[in-house]
Amino acid sequence: MPKNKYACRVCGYIYPVPPYGDDGDSPTYNYCPCCGVEYGYQDFTPEGVRMYREEWLSRGRLWHDPKEEPENWDWIEQSKNIPDDF
Repeated sequence: MPKNKYACRVCGYIYPVPPYGDDGDSPTYNYCPCCGVEYGYQDFTPEGVRMYREEWLSRGRLWHDPKEEPENWDWIEQSKNIPDDF
């Protein structure tokens, strides 16, 4: 189980509802406003998470939904939310 069941597996963004449901196994298929991953698709396996994260980082960590980017956003702090197994 992730450190925080609301955390995106790719970028550590804390989503308002659990992206994988309360049971941790039922993806919502919503998109992360930070990295843009579709919960349950690109982040379904640890390999998929790593690949998507590498792509997102190489694109400059741009927000998928720029309107949602907090003022003074800190990638290093947010990345601490990434579950250990991803």
